[in-house]
Amino acid sequence: MTSFEESYLGQIRKLVGNRKLLTPATRAIIQDERGRTLFGQRRDNHKWGLPGGFMELDETVYDALCREVKEETGLDVLSATLIAIYSGPRFAGTNQYGNEYQMLVFQFRVDKWGGLLVKETDETLDAGFFSEAELLDCYEYYREALDDLSSFSGQMILK
Repeated sequence: MTSFEESYLGQIRKLVGNRKLLTPATRAIIQDERGRTLFGQRRDNHKWGLPGGFMELDETVYDALCREVKEETGLDVLSATLIAIYSGPRFAGTNQYGNEYQMLVFQFRVDKWGGLLVKETDETLDAGFFSEAELLDCYEYYREALDDLSSFSGQMILK
């Protein structure tokens, strides 16, 4: 695993400081046989979220998805479907470090996965599968992604 300082985004941040950056990222919706969704509790802010993260140089979107899922959950993505791309000012903000961003998120549904779930990693404090009623403290855009998955008919959603 690459540290933030060594990552592409970390290197760019070192050069531009807190200035707003366009940050391409992937996110995964992974559901078990009971339809529950995998969430991980982030180590940095203790919020619950879908597995995912920022792309690195020389990496495809799919490779970034596979790497991030492996780093955060221990699971291997065997196949996935791109269901949505989220962009625009609605996906902009400032993180807890004062860095401004505008995300470009490639949202995938993981159709087939393997391996054993690792509950605690360098990036997560806990992980597990939750029903919608059990969803813990998470960002609204994760709920939006789950709503989009429910309405996904095979045509990619652009927001």
